[in-house]
Amino acid sequence: MGATNFLFDPVVVHAAAAAMGIILITGALGKLRDLELFRYAVENYGLLNGGSAALFARLFPVAELLAGLALIPDATRPLGVLLGLAVMAVATGGVTINLLRGMGRIECGCGTGGQRISWGLVVRNLFLCAALILAAADELPRSLGAIDYFSVAGAILALLVLYASANQLLANQPLLKELQS
Repeated sequence: MGATNFLFDPVVVHAAAAAMGIILITGALGKLRDLELFRYAVENYGLLNGGSAALFARLFPVAELLAGLALIPDATRPLGVLLGLAVMAVATGGVTINLLRGMGRIECGCGTGGQRISWGLVVRNLFLCAALILAAADELPRSLGAIDYFSVAGAILALLVLYASANQLLANQPLLKELQS
């Protein structure tokens, strides 16, 4: 008996790829808009020294942007998935190391502004990695019809709203804890 391949509907695969492309592109643009602020966030992680942190702060958003752009066309999607997973691994690794060191009060540098690192951020990133893997999944052998494109658009919007809601909850979590104490 051979290995079973899971096939996903093309609507799901295309929606995951496009939503992740948008998420990575907007995250990269947020960092590129204020490279000094992102460099400061990178330095706060304490994992790289001054020169390395500055170089990383310039290269990381470019890699994130390229990953997001590569996710959109079918021809470059495998490269986008690999680059996106690498970006997510580096970001999540930095967050995890600092949380294990007890440094949970630093800002994440995600480009969303004012969000502190937390285990919730790690979980969110794992879900984003799952969406990236879904973007590389094998599709059922069917072509998209006209109505499917509306379904893809609706699914993209739903995924982006879910992402924005998770970010807002993560950003508000430390403030709620401070109000409770």
